[in-house]
Amino acid sequence: MVVDDNEQNRLVIRYLFEPPDYRVVEAPDGVTGLEVIRAEQPDCVLLDLAMPGLDGFEVLEHLRNDPRVREIPVLVLTASAESSGAMERALRAGAVDYLTKPISPGRVAARVRGAIERRRLVLEMQQLRGTFTSMLVHDLRSPLTIITGYLQLLEGSAESLPPKHRRYLGSIREACVRMIALIGDILDVSKLEEGKLPLELEEVDLVEIAGEIVERLRPVALQHSVMVDFEPAAPTLRVTVDPRRLEQVLMNLLGNALKFTPPGGRIGVTVGRDGDAVQVVVSDSGPGISPDEMPLLFEKFSQTSAAKLARGPGTGLGLVICRYLVEAHGGRIWAESEPGRGSRFIFRLPVASAT
Repeated sequence: MVVDDNEQNRLVIRYLFEPPDYRVVEAPDGVTGLEVIRAEQPDCVLLDLAMPGLDGFEVLEHLRNDPRVREIPVLVLTASAESSGAMERALRAGAVDYLTKPISPGRVAARVRGAIERRRLVLEMQQLRGTFTSMLVHDLRSPLTIITGYLQLLEGSAESLPPKHRRYLGSIREACVRMIALIGDILDVSKLEEGKLPLELEEVDLVEIAGEIVERLRPVALQHSVMVDFEPAAPTLRVTVDPRRLEQVLMNLLGNALKFTPPGGRIGVTVGRDGDAVQVVVSDSGPGISPDEMPLLFEKFSQTSAAKLARGPGTGLGLVICRYLVEAHGGRIWAESEPGRGSRFIFRLPVASAT
């Protein structure tokens, strides 16, 4: 795929990568380029930086924020000098290589072949990892099923056991529940990383779903002396999502907020519209997160130093799953926080086309 407003440059690429080994798709500007990239899913993108309208840097930003095309290698082809700082900016934005014009055919061909081969190897490794994860999860579930079965038998006669032994059974039950949850999260993350978690999309009311989740959590929160406020900015907000996965995102964010909110604190949930997107904000009055630890939030198995203050253990995968699920719906999620002033987790989703 070549995205360049100069027709002569596109012509050179067409001649350089001829059928049957290659198929070249072209776009004369950034907006068209993004549409074609998402539709065609090319093996490699050659991208000009200086284009009218949406320039190459903006195209890179859009690609980086879209999980459907994030992993496609992008090589920048530009007349900008390497010493100008454009190279550092492009590579930081997600480009895998930076080539200056005038084009050297041999150099471009070698770099494109290398990028495609690296991409092929990455896909093979992801497939192997997914297969290994599925096998591991299956092997872990089998003994847990046996343990849970015998545990149910023991709990059936627990009344005759000493209090200490009943506490042991309770600890075993809690450990099994945590292990089963962890296995489920690992499997979800593996499928999301491979793009194999199916989404059953339908148009739903985000306000209604968020309200139901809040009401479901409210009794648990009250048990811990935590108040939950729900503030929809409109009676209805329609989105096209997988309702079950949207509930999973909301439950993870609200459950996370509850774990870190102390007794007497508050959790806030707001739902509103912002341009062509709907925005959900889940806030808490917990300990907050230091700036150094903010980048860890959406990484696998990472926990901040505030985790020791949390109410109950976690798997370290909840926020990762939220990120993958939001991005799989074409949205974006991020966090804002200051130590001692609580945290806000925000995600945006496109408004349903019928809205």
